[in-house]
Amino acid sequence: GGDPYRLYNLDVFQYEIFNPMALYGTVPLLLAHNLRRTLGIFWLNAAETWVDISSNTAGKTLFGKMLDYVQGANEIPQTDVRWISESGIIDVFLLLGPSPFDIFRQYTSLTGTQALPPLFAISYHQCRWNYNDDEDVQAVDAGFDEHDIPYDVIWLDIEHTDGKRYFTWDPNKFPNPKAMLQNLAAKKRKMVNIVDPHIKIDSGYKIHTTIQSRNFYVKTKDGNDYEGWCWPGSAGYPDFTNPEMRSWWASMFAYDQYEGSMDNLYTWNDMNEPSVFNGPEVTMHK
Repeated sequence: GGDPYRLYNLDVFQYEIFNPMALYGTVPLLLAHNLRRTLGIFWLNAAETWVDISSNTAGKTLFGKMLDYVQGANEIPQTDVRWISESGIIDVFLLLGPSPFDIFRQYTSLTGTQALPPLFAISYHQCRWNYNDDEDVQAVDAGFDEHDIPYDVIWLDIEHTDGKRYFTWDPNKFPNPKAMLQNLAAKKRKMVNIVDPHIKIDSGYKIHTTIQSRNFYVKTKDGNDYEGWCWPGSAGYPDFTNPEMRSWWASMFAYDQYEGSMDNLYTWNDMNEPSVFNGPEVTMHK
């Protein structure tokens, strides 16, 4: 009875409730459920896709449904689903269930299963955008103790970095990250800080010059490094479809690579979609 669901990764700043608009991630899996069984459809296509769900009872008021019943209408309720992808081949998997548990077992046999999270990940986490400096972190941490509220993990957003240069600390706001982390570790608490997948274009920034020299940035159709505007300003976008790029990026999370790191520091990989503030629909050109 309305717009189709759109499967296209976008950085939606203000999501509208009960709206099928595009979101940060897309999972082309649909479940159909009734009292007898559950069926599933997995539509394996990476292109922009629309999922149109319609029903022959959609739009009917309660009075209309009662009138159909009184008049003995024999129309069988039916829901239709139409999958529309802009490109690619039709590669569809029917998951026969019959239970929801069976559906997810069948689905994960195709996609793989999620790694078990560390135990601390299911505890209380404290996060906001943003903590101003290490004194702010200490004050919030002390506040939890003062009010006797247990928590295990505190998160830092983008302002902890040196000018939005990821894998760095702001030397003025966070001059001694090791001491800050040690204070948390003494209470058996951990810290998570953010790394975004867009890199500030700055000739003095080692991460940028390494990616550029290894030719790891996403290219335009003319073969040049793609540039867009995001939190750091003018930014390049690492090409995560390149296995060499993925391997190098993973190596950057080793403890000895990160400035001021230690073993109770964890990383939050944010913004999976290519967020481009000056791009079409706040994303990268197709």
